[in-house]
Amino acid sequence: MLSTIFSEEITLYHTSVFFLVFFTLCSLLRRRRAQQLANSKGLPHPPGPNPLPIVGNLFDLARGNETGIYERLAKEYGELVFLSALGKHVLVVNSFQAATELFDKRSAIYSDRAQAVMSHELMGWDFSFAHMRYGERWKKHRRVFHRQFQQAIAPAYWSIQRREAHALLRRLLHSPENLDYHLRHNAAAVIMSVTYGITIAFTGDHYIRLAEKALEGMAAAARPGAFLVDFVPFLKHIPDWVPGTSFKRKAQEWRAAVTGMKDAPFATVVNDMKDGKATPSFVCNLLNELDVKEGVDDDIETIKNCAGLTYAAGAESTVSTLASFILAIVLYPEVQAKAQDELDRVVGRDRLPDFSDRPSLPYISAIIKEVLRWNPVAPLGFPHMSTQGDELNGYFIPAGTIVIGHSRAILNDPIVFPEPRRFNPDRFMSEQDKCPNSNRHLSPTDPLSASFGYGRRFCPGRYVGEAQVWISVACILSSFNIGPALDEMGLPIEVTPGFTTGMICHPLPFRFSMKPRGESAKVLIQQTEFNS
Repeated sequence: MLSTIFSEEITLYHTSVFFLVFFTLCSLLRRRRAQQLANSKGLPHPPGPNPLPIVGNLFDLARGNETGIYERLAKEYGELVFLSALGKHVLVVNSFQAATELFDKRSAIYSDRAQAVMSHELMGWDFSFAHMRYGERWKKHRRVFHRQFQQAIAPAYWSIQRREAHALLRRLLHSPENLDYHLRHNAAAVIMSVTYGITIAFTGDHYIRLAEKALEGMAAAARPGAFLVDFVPFLKHIPDWVPGTSFKRKAQEWRAAVTGMKDAPFATVVNDMKDGKATPSFVCNLLNELDVKEGVDDDIETIKNCAGLTYAAGAESTVSTLASFILAIVLYPEVQAKAQDELDRVVGRDRLPDFSDRPSLPYISAIIKEVLRWNPVAPLGFPHMSTQGDELNGYFIPAGTIVIGHSRAILNDPIVFPEPRRFNPDRFMSEQDKCPNSNRHLSPTDPLSASFGYGRRFCPGRYVGEAQVWISVACILSSFNIGPALDEMGLPIEVTPGFTTGMICHPLPFRFSMKPRGESAKVLIQQTEFNS
């Protein structure tokens, strides 16, 4: 979080240090005066660690192990944890009730985003509507994205997702030990095909290299204040040769990747359309709908921006979800047995599952819900920002506060989800779920919806993402037996679940075994190469 500024190897001259202290003190005085005017009732801030003079809670903010640290703060201070450092305020929301109250019921003032100098000005992420300020420009981008990824349109992409799920099976059959690579290629192949109609190379794909480099930068700068320049914007004007300005060199490198990720595949689609060889895709469909009229250039730029976000929004989350699923199956073999029993009963062993089977496979859907709960892809969500002072439960929330929906805490609430660290899909198997044709989607009133974000910033591509995960999970369970790896003595290797921290949370590397469910399953997998 904010305290990761210490990792930047700051060696600026003493004048920079002087300006930092000076501007910090001025900022604190201005903010304190503004808060006093806004907080006419004299309400206290929400609970949190006691701040130190000047630097506030700088040393209470996570420098690593963000999930663990904020979980500890949640247990100590409750559903709201307030932190303040160098004039910046952060509110961590740890309960679904408080998250619903702020992000949904008061969405008019909790739908904004902070504009970080590093990510927006220096790295070029200002094109992303996930990062945009809440306003007309954001609304236009959101509408364009929604048109092609809404629930009613999602089935149009099923053939692509089915094809790539089958390709994933073939790769897992030949080299399951390369799970991470196969999952990444699978996610990238779906996204690039759906968005641009582009078929990626199996190794060394140019578009994917650009996207992954761009995502590396986004992850580094995702949290407010990750770089000192976000605290003291004048640092962006310091010459590159000054010691301590490594952030500028990093930003230039990441900016080139961000620009390439957005522009290169879009240009390919435009050229293919001119040559009459473009395949239907998000970009192609929207460009074909444009009329030659005033303002068309702005519409084209909007389409390009929305397309550029799809890889950033979908790739890592899909990889994380499917890797967590494999880990859960290794740890809880009874889940695999129950799922395969359902698949054999509904689908049989002479074909692979398809989307038409989804309403009759409620336990498979329950597994996916439990994966989303058990290891939230984005445990700290994507920070919102309050646009005006507000009051909640007798506490004052200043304008400009970075408000974080702590999805990990919400989805591991033992009152809502008993034994939260146990992977138990049955918690989502109500009597209605056990009936055929039950295929309910999450509503904003369901605590599990926290896995897709909050309020007006709720993930607009979730229906397409859910479908990709569902067909992949169903096909893997139908085709393979997954279990622990064996040591040289033939004994199971114990797996202790662990996860990375940061913007996107992945399982730490673990050993496993994956073998086809008999010769018939192997034949089915091999036949997909000719049926796709």
